[in-house]
Amino acid sequence: MRKTVVIQLSLLILGVILILYTYNSKEKEEQIVDVDITEDNIVISSTDEIKNIIENANYIGTDNKGTFFEINSAIAKILNDEPNLSYMEKVNAVIDLRDGRKINIKSDNAIFNRLTNDTKFIGNILVTESDSIITSDNLDLQISKNLITAYNNVKYNSKKGFLIADKVDIDILTKEASIFMFDSENKVQVQYKN
Repeated sequence: MRKTVVIQLSLLILGVILILYTYNSKEKEEQIVDVDITEDNIVISSTDEIKNIIENANYIGTDNKGTFFEINSAIAKILNDEPNLSYMEKVNAVIDLRDGRKINIKSDNAIFNRLTNDTKFIGNILVTESDSIITSDNLDLQISKNLITAYNNVKYNSKKGFLIADKVDIDILTKEASIFMFDSENKVQVQYKN
């Protein structure tokens, strides 16, 4: 009987040690991060836990108006406290519109919201659509509103002309654009081509 008690007590102690070891080793594997969005970059450092890191991430979707989009990145990070956001690096996006137009967007970084399908592109933005090219430091793609907002150092070039502004809002479906300068003292620079 005494031998049985010793074996049971030994197994209980071993079980407690295994539980403690497993719990402590799991805590050490979690990486702590903090997301800081600057004008040209997304910096992830120490306060929130990374849930997943995905290489060659690919998100595909559509809206109820027939707009199809695909967003690809070399790396996507998903944080525990923001599970619906993907922090992406080296990003390429393609928007296929119902009328046959195709819009391509490239950037250094992006934040993709998997619930709304909206994306904030950050750093070295290049947008191409047929013969038009837009470059900027930042761009917000709001699929939910069919709106592209390019801002900070916006340059637009097409066969019709060249434009420099602080902010451009473009309705994806109607092709209508609103052009702004942040400082009312400055004027939008436009140069028409013949």
